[in-house]
Formats: sequence, structure tokens, C-alpha cells
Amino acid sequence: KIPRNAKTFALEVRGESMIGAGILDRDVVILEHSEPRNRDIVAALIDGEVTLKRYLVEEGIPFLRAENPLYPDLIPARELLIQGVFRALIRTHLPR
Repeated sequence: KIPRNAKTFALEVRGESMIGAGILDRDVVILEHSEPRNRDIVAALIDGEVTLKRYLVEEGIPFLRAENPLYPDLIPARELLIQGVFRALIRTHLPR
């Protein structure tokens, strides 16, 4: 259900920080270049590192949160650049 004119790209997920959202290691996520809304899952560049996390804004301050309690919230020290907003998931393997 992604519009044909959408600017999309795909990334392979590495790690287990988003397992609570059903996104597993080695899944492929489809992302769209667009402005994130509060609680969207996004691919982001935060202080020089690329990550896939939930985008949150509290008291006007944006930060990123994993969907796995073993990972800390990520609060940008210098930069937070949203590269894409999650739109679809492709599971290319069976979960371990």
C-alpha cells in the first residue's frame, strides 16, 4: 500500500533492539523519505551512528527508543537526522 511515487528504500536490520515491534535481526524494512510523526519507527543518523528505533517527542525534545528494554533511550548530543520512516517489513527467513 505504498504509493508508486513514494521515495522509498530498503535496509537489512542488524540486531535485536526492535524485537518488541516484531522487527527481527536480518529482516528487511522498507522506509520512506518523509517527516516523522511522534511514535513512528524511523531510520536515523544520531551523532554519527545509523539506527532503527521508535521516534518520540516529549516536552518538545526528540529522541529515539528501542523496542527492547535491554537498550537505552538515545538522546542526541549533536545531531538527529531522520533518514526514513518505516512503511513495511519483509521477513526473508524464519525466526531463530
